[in-house]
Amino acid sequence: MLNFVPITIKDKPVLSKYLREYGSSSCQHSMYLFTGLSMKYGDEYAIVDDILFIHRSRLDTPGKRVYLAPLGNIEDNFKKYVDILFEDAKEYDAKLSFFTVTERFKLLLCENYPDIFECVESRDYDEYIYSVENLSVLPGRVLAPKRNRVRAFYSAYEGQIRIENITNENITDIYQFQQEWITQRLAEGYDEMLARENEAIKFYLANYDELEFKGIVVYIKGTVVGYAAGVSLNDECMDEVIEKGRKDIVGIYQLLCNEFALIVCKGYKYINREEDLGVEGLRRAKTSYQPLYMLKKYIVEEK
Repeated sequence: MLNFVPITIKDKPVLSKYLREYGSSSCQHSMYLFTGLSMKYGDEYAIVDDILFIHRSRLDTPGKRVYLAPLGNIEDNFKKYVDILFEDAKEYDAKLSFFTVTERFKLLLCENYPDIFECVESRDYDEYIYSVENLSVLPGRVLAPKRNRVRAFYSAYEGQIRIENITNENITDIYQFQQEWITQRLAEGYDEMLARENEAIKFYLANYDELEFKGIVVYIKGTVVGYAAGVSLNDECMDEVIEKGRKDIVGIYQLLCNEFALIVCKGYKYINREEDLGVEGLRRAKTSYQPLYMLKKYIVEEK
């Protein structure tokens, strides 16, 4: 039986090495998600033989215990570490379930445990991975509408625009903008997903430096009109976690995407712009930016 303990920000030095080296550039393997969405997932961890095990406690149901894929050098002793989770689940009279695992982990499970698991691709949790270069330049005919929106933004507000890195000096402005943004959106109709996201964003802003967020804020005539922020998943991939702009400012979202790539992602190869959660508008928007590839995710459950 594994001795799981809740994940907190204080665990970041211990967990970061596993997340960065073995996290597959997935936003599901990140400290900001473990801590900021604790009310949704209830993530807790245990380490055995230098392998990190994550239990997603709030997704458990009677007879089912939910984990992420173990992180570490698991391939040489793959069955040993999965068997540890089998044993842990059985302690609770539950079957083993894995949440949003990568295709590589799914294949290893199928090879080592034939006919034991049922695997279903979770399209809503597939993650969109882009080239930093493409989002910085927005090249070609397909991305021309995005490029033109950015140019139109600069033309419309010439001499009025200020773009800054997010720091302790301007984060109060972002707090205020975020509050105005969520108030306006919820006034249009209550949305539980947006309300939950807003609570997570407040947590990220309150712990901005400790979680090692980086981002930009855009001002027009000294007023915030949008901001974007994210975290480094590893030496090659930056995760854009937040992107918020004023609905009445044409081109603000195209600008934020472009400038986040240019400024925040300098030196990285890839940007993870996360999943669309099945939201039709998000899916259209993310697809329109021509992802380099989709990081496919699977729900895997013991039969």
